[in-house]
Amino acid sequence: MAALAPGHPVTSYVLCTDPSSRLLVVQASGIGSWHLPGGTVESGESPLNAARREVHEELGLALDLREDDLLAIEWAQARRQGARARLVFLWAGPMLSTADTDKISLQQRELSAWRWATRDQARVILHPAVAARITAPLQLPGRVIYQEARHERKDRNDHRLPEAAPSNRDA
Repeated sequence: MAALAPGHPVTSYVLCTDPSSRLLVVQASGIGSWHLPGGTVESGESPLNAARREVHEELGLALDLREDDLLAIEWAQARRQGARARLVFLWAGPMLSTADTDKISLQQRELSAWRWATRDQARVILHPAVAARITAPLQLPGRVIYQEARHERKDRNDHRLPEAAPSNRDA
């Protein structure tokens, strides 16, 4: 098995709304979990181009995303042994009309459904880490938020996080 390259995997997601401020969420085929449209940034691809590509591949929509549509960047800590922390980019997508959503064509291999969700509904159906990205107060595009998603270790037998290095401050 080849060793993993150093660095962090990068993902890029788009936050699209409707005129009622509901969020567009998509359901993964097979596992059934709900998430925002988007996915992994491929080698040599920018996070912005990845967001455009993923939305086009998953939903059949060509979004006019620009650099100043960036809402947030998050460092997401690995949640289990052997997993890697990653960087997550979140973009402000457009407000979609009925005419836009009539054009949605799901990539069946990756997605089984899409729906509109209020922020309260999103808190329930999205993974907690994803819900935290969109339920926090959103800034206007062009005003980027950086945050870190850390997971507290509950006890010594919780192997989601590496052991903390001993501190030499008290020595």
